[in-house]
Amino acid sequence: MLLEFDQNTVANMTAALETICKKLPADKDSHENRKSIADAMIASARTGKRSYLDLKDAGLVALNEIARRPKPGWFGWRRS
Repeated sequence: MLLEFDQNTVANMTAALETICKKLPADKDSHENRKSIADAMIASARTGKRSYLDLKDAGLVALNEIARRPKPGWFGWRRS
């Protein structure tokens, strides 16, 4: 999938992903959430927004969406 991007873009994605994932709250740090952030960055890169700041901004949008999701309660039930 990342073969479509040059080395500079992949390096920017890697650095931006690491930066954003450090901001994930412990209760939201999961493979699925990290993948959502990475997918947002890939979508940004596909539109031509490939700088570190562009990719970080795309990741922040995804992070904010993740942070707004309700926390699961006991037995996977969601709290209101």
